Amino acid sequence: MAELEIRAARQADLEHMVGINHNSRSEFAYKLDLRSDKTSFASNFERVYLPRPVNIKYPKDETTLIHSWADAAAIFVGLVMGELVAYVALENQRIRDTARVTDLVVAPLMRRKGVGSGLLLACEAWAHEQKARRVLMEIQMRNDPAVQMVKKLGYQMCGYLDQYFPNHDPALFFDKPIN
Repeated sequence: MAELEIRAARQADLEHMVGINHNSRSEFAYKLDLRSDKTSFASNFERVYLPRPVNIKYPKDETTLIHSWADAAAIFVGLVMGELVAYVALENQRIRDTARVTDLVVAPLMRRKGVGSGLLLACEAWAHEQKARRVLMEIQMRNDPAVQMVKKLGYQMCGYLDQYFPNHDPALFFDKPIN
């Protein structure tokens, strides 16, 4: 693969960002197992193989995406050979000392080639510059490729929320401390 160039997004990039196929595909999902009794409560997420691959619709529509970008603290794009192939949007106002990844999208042909990882590393560098203590990312529960990527980069699961996304998909939350 050609070298990945990462830079701040420009107004002219927005049309290309919207044009990327935001949907994904997964062969695995996560099953939540809850147990409780009078004195304790426990939860466990088990990675399960699906009987057939599932298409995962991105949780935001085009209008919601564009509005959220207006509120972003930073947006970075990934380019390969001058072509925009990915982007990441961040915000840092809602949760104290936290840079939150609100969108991370990689064009289907560039997935599993280090592009998403490169963008997340750029997010971590930006978070460090902003004096954030951690990077937080929410991922749709069925988006196993994204879960595997953040785990590989040292992110730890820190929460779960049912019907979190606008399309009512549940979210798994992952964070990574920034030094």
